[in-house]
Amino acid sequence: MNTKILVVDDQKDLLELLDMALSQEGYSVQTAATGSDALAMIAAQKPDLILLDIILGDISGIKLTTQLKHEAETSHIPIILLTAKDSETDVVVGLSVGADDYITKPFSTKILLARIDALLRRACPASSEIKEILQAGPVRVFPSRRQAFAEGEPVDLTPAEFTILLSLIKAAGEILSREQLRIELGSVDQSPNERIVDVHVAAMRKKLGNARKIIKTVHGKGYRIVL
Repeated sequence: MNTKILVVDDQKDLLELLDMALSQEGYSVQTAATGSDALAMIAAQKPDLILLDIILGDISGIKLTTQLKHEAETSHIPIILLTAKDSETDVVVGLSVGADDYITKPFSTKILLARIDALLRRACPASSEIKEILQAGPVRVFPSRRQAFAEGEPVDLTPAEFTILLSLIKAAGEILSREQLRIELGSVDQSPNERIVDVHVAAMRKKLGNARKIIKTVHGKGYRIVL
């Protein structure tokens, strides 16, 4: 898988340096010198990770982080802030609005690469055994390992909860009735009462946190995923 990294910084020489260093490591790199250019690139193609300078000419990295982390389509993308030595307050604010890590300029390329590798492994575990990845908004599901991640963090679902989530994501927005979902549960849950599905969905929503918004109740019909 060709991991895509977007580097956003208004220093041309640093953009060129990071482009070369990251490309040599096998990453697919895009660069942007402004926040507006970065937003346009993200809208066209979602990166797997963003390196974002806090101080940009048109929009601050803090505001850009806030915007990306509050939109369902981009909230799962890991963000590493690039900061100056005297920007401790900005770092605290950046982390509080959802940035995943930061590194202070000037920095060692080796340290940056290590930070990127660690963050990507945490956000989306890489393994040759993973043959399929399904995604709905900020939720990623690995069927072969029966693992789920919400906004890059692992979610500890019961077998029944995972089966329901997987079924809804595979349905790609189509409504699944409680009876259909109960049948999907099969040997995972033998309860004849289709309302048991509601119990599992309620527990799953709680575990998903803000990502729970992708599961919509269709009154009188069942549930569906909001893509």
